[in-house]
Amino acid sequence: MRIAALPYAPQRCFLAKPGPSIKEWSAASQLLSLPSDRKVLRCGDVAWLDPMPSFEECKALYSEAYYTCRDAACPFSCIEGRQLEYFGHRVRRIAKRLGRKPESLLDIGAASGFFVRAARDQGIAAEGVEISSWACEEARRTHGIEIFEGDLLRDDLPLRSHYDVVVMNHVLEHLLDPLAYLDAIRTLLAPDGLLVIEIPQQFINPIDLIYRAAGHHRPYNLASLHHPYFYTASSALRLMEMGGFRAESLSTWLPEQVFHLPNPAITLPLQGLLWLSDRVARRGHIIEIFATPEMA
Repeated sequence: MRIAALPYAPQRCFLAKPGPSIKEWSAASQLLSLPSDRKVLRCGDVAWLDPMPSFEECKALYSEAYYTCRDAACPFSCIEGRQLEYFGHRVRRIAKRLGRKPESLLDIGAASGFFVRAARDQGIAAEGVEISSWACEEARRTHGIEIFEGDLLRDDLPLRSHYDVVVMNHVLEHLLDPLAYLDAIRTLLAPDGLLVIEIPQQFINPIDLIYRAAGHHRPYNLASLHHPYFYTASSALRLMEMGGFRAESLSTWLPEQVFHLPNPAITLPLQGLLWLSDRVARRGHIIEIFATPEMA
């Protein structure tokens, strides 16, 4: 699937600091195998897709093909068998960070409901929101879970007034207006609630650097276009601050990610490399943030 080209002039990203000029990040564009009418632009520690797609075009990406690896679009369904175990670890980490087992949890971008199920399996009243009708139907079929179909900003959803925890697992990087979503999330979080974000740190982590050094290009597919923004640890922290949240912790290395490695023989050396990259420069491949709402 190709997103139609839009009339668009390169603009400074809302997260970019004053001063640095906008440049094409050719190494990132090549790694994604973007066509000639698409590129990754960079300004300091912020990068974004140019031209930006519209909301409707972004939503059109999340069809059955996106979740089922058809046309190598996304590896999501290829790891579903390990999702419950991985998400079970994540739920326990969240409870430990919160200091108690949360009574209520909202998963924004819930996909086919694996995280919601993992939270419910631990006795938490968990709900999910998802824009993909296919994923919502899959949640019903696979888990017997009703995910609220729609968009947090555009649709009137039957949500609770407050949640102890709001989770965004690999969702923030898909959003065209992340500040608007953070503003909406602040109204949904309990005063002592916790926002949990997990996003990829692309292009500068050791795995992508190895790919780049080897001249590897990922096939052009749906996954080449699904991230309008590419965050680093520093730009993600700045986004939290701009959105009215205080980051209580940030890590770019998650030991639970061992369940996602395809080859057990490379697990230890790769985990060691990611751990070292996190400790030295916060350049692991995953950014995890636990944040609390700033008091007005």
